[in-house]
Amino acid sequence: MDLRMYLVNARQNKGYSQRRTARESGVSYQHYAKIENGDRGRKVSFLIIGRIASVLDISLDDLYHLEKAYLEEIELKNESKSY
Repeated sequence: MDLRMYLVNARQNKGYSQRRTARESGVSYQHYAKIENGDRGRKVSFLIIGRIASVLDISLDDLYHLEKAYLEEIELKNESKSY
């Protein structure tokens, strides 16, 4: 399980809890928590990510680059585990 630290940091910078972020994004707390803590992996809908980005004041362009870096980091960790 790898935290999406960019979401954690953006949320904390706004002073929001996971519950508030979830509520304002229109998703359940459990669903948001799974996205943030990496349990959802790559399976996050663009609509939901867009809502979260809006609530946390992250541009979609920035969010795309942050998520890409997050996924690349996970791939590198997985590759190193296989050796």
